[in-house]
Amino acid sequence: MQKTRNPLIFIIEDSVVYKDLIVGHLQSRKFTNLKIFKSGEECLKNIHLKPDLIILDYSTQGKTGLELMVQIQKEYPETDFIFLSGQNNLEVAVKIMKIGAADYIVKNDQAPYNLVKSIDHLINNTKKEKASKGFKVGVVGFFIMLFLIIMVIMFMSIFFELEF
Repeated sequence: MQKTRNPLIFIIEDSVVYKDLIVGHLQSRKFTNLKIFKSGEECLKNIHLKPDLIILDYSTQGKTGLELMVQIQKEYPETDFIFLSGQNNLEVAVKIMKIGAADYIVKNDQAPYNLVKSIDHLINNTKKEKASKGFKVGVVGFFIMLFLIIMVIMFMSIFFELEF
């Protein structure tokens, strides 16, 4: 996930009722940058917008959610995926997670809450990764500056030693 503030979330859901439930719950939790699609093909037409997260079902119209995820990951590896599926199949969930999905949530009465928890977890991990990268850049920068200062001092001591 690239953006931690108001991430762009694509939702692929063909059930109008479930789509409305998920969208309403996400919007109530201040996730407002949502794009909703009925099929994976519609999503692919808009993939150039570079979503931070795609929420999809394992069994979408046309391609399976897994096929769609693999295709998108090739071009946009920074995109995260959460599967929201009616299938309560552990083997499918494990397979999807091994290939790169961030989470697999079974559609039930707790799914909207679990979805928000999963998104919050992704956002927190992204913030930690960015902070860690910033720290590493700062440490490397410090040592580069220290090296340059030492080199300048050494150069000046050699240069002034030859003049006297």
